[in-house]
Amino acid sequence: MLFIYTIGYFIGFLFYHYGFNMIASGVIISLAIFLYYLEYRKKKRIINVNGLFALGFIGGFGLSLLKLSKLSSEYNIITFIAVYISYFALYLGDFVSTKKKKIISIDVSDVEKKENELYDDRKAERLIVILIVVTLISFLIEVMILKFVPLFTINTPHAYSTFHVFMLHYITTFYVFIPSFAVCNFFMAHDKKRAIIFIIISYVYIVIMALLLVSRAQLITGVVLSIFVVIICSADSKIILSELFKKNKKASVFLVISVMLFIILYIVITINRAHDVKYLNGIFEMKNENLPIFIAQPYMYIANNYDNFNVMSEQLVLHSKGLRMLYPFFTLTGLKFFNADLAVAFPLFTTKEELTTVTLLYDAWYDFGITGVVIFAAVLG
Repeated sequence: MLFIYTIGYFIGFLFYHYGFNMIASGVIISLAIFLYYLEYRKKKRIINVNGLFALGFIGGFGLSLLKLSKLSSEYNIITFIAVYISYFALYLGDFVSTKKKKIISIDVSDVEKKENELYDDRKAERLIVILIVVTLISFLIEVMILKFVPLFTINTPHAYSTFHVFMLHYITTFYVFIPSFAVCNFFMAHDKKRAIIFIIISYVYIVIMALLLVSRAQLITGVVLSIFVVIICSADSKIILSELFKKNKKASVFLVISVMLFIILYIVITINRAHDVKYLNGIFEMKNENLPIFIAQPYMYIANNYDNFNVMSEQLVLHSKGLRMLYPFFTLTGLKFFNADLAVAFPLFTTKEELTTVTLLYDAWYDFGITGVVIFAAVLG
């Protein structure tokens, strides 16, 4: 499999090197889909790390090869090597850990059966209520301190990013996990009707919060995570989702309505963020100015991550020896206030000030170069 991956990736690189960007993109994206398919066949699970990494990371890199924005520069060999070696190392890490699992494997079916019997619906429900209360209180405190709500601001494109009280905002945004807890509870609970009520409450809450914070990312994160939980739990519970929707017309209708509401909500949030098409086009600098914004925006959210990595790999003078990956520790403990030089000493390299998202490998390379990428990906695998 790694041999096929290497050959496919090298072919994509050659096409890109000789200026056939569209073909190169098609080759790498096709390779990513193929790798996901192989992982799905091997593990019989839609949600598996190797497959999702191939589909999301390798596939995203393939998409970025189209170079649709003026901000995109030609990728150097370092970027190509880093992306290639990441999946290679991830796969080897998974291979080693799987071998170890087989050596120490035990029969856990009886344990899982006992866990289901002892599962306490009421404790899970209390957990969901506590999470709602805590995140809501955190949000209200932020509102009192900052004296505004992003949804109710007018012509303020940066209302979302400025609504942030240090440390407290992490607690507020924890609301994105609540639907996942509720969905998980449904599959374990003895009283399914009560569990459904808590699912509805959780989704209504996440919609209200995402709307108030005008955060598309948090809305998508909450929904996608809960979908992942549904897929994993339904597989573990021997419930095949396709069969569920075939037999239950109400479930199918509910799904269609939910998708429509999600799209409408996404559009409403976009409008309320005051990010009009002219503003976004000015940020994205697409080569084709007539490219519809609903294509340009998701493309840039994916492709610019790799462009930022490319900029960093070209401009970085000194590796940070672990400080970039440890930065969340310095932030969450407050240590960054005692050493203000940390952020200045290791700046964020980006194509544009407004486009700050980076790839999964950015900090690993920033810290230790190719060695950091290999170790990080292997440990992840």
